[in-house]
Amino acid sequence: MTVKDEVLDNHLEHIINFRRRLHKEPELSFKEFQTTNLIENGLEDTNIKFYDLNEKTGLIGVLEKDPSYDYIGMRADMDALPITEMTDLDFKSENEGVMHACGHDIHTSIMYGFAKVINDMHDELKYNIVFIFQPAEEVLGGAKYIKEELKRLEIPVDKMIMFHTWPTLEEGLIGYREEDMMAGSTGFNVKLTAKGGHAAHPDTTADPIYLASNIIQFIQGIASRFNDPATPVVITVGQIDAGEKNNVIPGECHFGGTIRSFSEKSIDMAKDMIEEYTKELTEMSGAGYEIEYSKYCPPVINNQELVEDFINCGDTSVFHELSEPSMGSEDFAFYMQDYVGAAFRIGTKMKDVEESGYSLHSPEVVFSEKSIETAINALVSFATEKKKA
Repeated sequence: MTVKDEVLDNHLEHIINFRRRLHKEPELSFKEFQTTNLIENGLEDTNIKFYDLNEKTGLIGVLEKDPSYDYIGMRADMDALPITEMTDLDFKSENEGVMHACGHDIHTSIMYGFAKVINDMHDELKYNIVFIFQPAEEVLGGAKYIKEELKRLEIPVDKMIMFHTWPTLEEGLIGYREEDMMAGSTGFNVKLTAKGGHAAHPDTTADPIYLASNIIQFIQGIASRFNDPATPVVITVGQIDAGEKNNVIPGECHFGGTIRSFSEKSIDMAKDMIEEYTKELTEMSGAGYEIEYSKYCPPVINNQELVEDFINCGDTSVFHELSEPSMGSEDFAFYMQDYVGAAFRIGTKMKDVEESGYSLHSPEVVFSEKSIETAINALVSFATEKKKA
């Protein structure tokens, strides 16, 4: 057994118990107050220097070996989702309507465990480590906040790494890609207005429900007929709301969704086409419209050199090259606007547990705890070992 294995083995039971407590007590975005306290209290016996942040959620800590070494940011998000958990876990959520359905409790526990282990292996560090426990990834606000705090506190960061759970990848494996990893995205909300009227006389007024159905159908054709297929774009309408009675044409209809692509050009093209089509259709029909775009998140494009450095340390057999990127988005992309970065997938699918293969954000999804040990091992290897030739 190596020194790394012995140190990790000494902490592993505590790390797993820590994870289960996080899962039982999930907190929503920018409300991760207890989670923040648990992390800070649990790491108070380490040599990590923690900084006072402007908000009461989130943590930044630094473990310095030599100021001449590179500073590597290790980021974990902490927030849960407004979902009612439907698993049979002994440690299922006790906060009604809130669940760690995206595995952020796993991410936080990986970083917490890594902090415990690497603190005991300080003499072997080849980097200075910046620990980032980030709030509010789900609302795409936490990374921007932490970036501002890093600058305000003048904490140096040269490179940054993150893990994210992946239910289609078996436990014990780490997924990687050298370039495109996750898509950029923006949200859109459309409001259509008319004077409304009686269902028996649709000719007397513009019908915003009819107009919405027409626009939504057009939207579905943007990807297949107007976008360059070499740079895929995915447009999904996720909500629609209008009317209260069957015999009344309502005065308003609201619908909204997301646009996702690895190309900002494709996203901008889709926005322009939605705007132009909606404008012309409503003008012809005598209706009004408003479109709002929100929460733009850039794509995650991994730095090839950093990926190669990471996967060539430690046990290289755990690394699995992913055949395709994800159209999901991740606010880690905001860090990558300023820092060299790489995102990795940590496999959480268990062979005999069907629910571990369910989609992220499912109320029934469960995650392998073996993934925590796998990820910590990889982080420690990267932080302490030389790249294999």
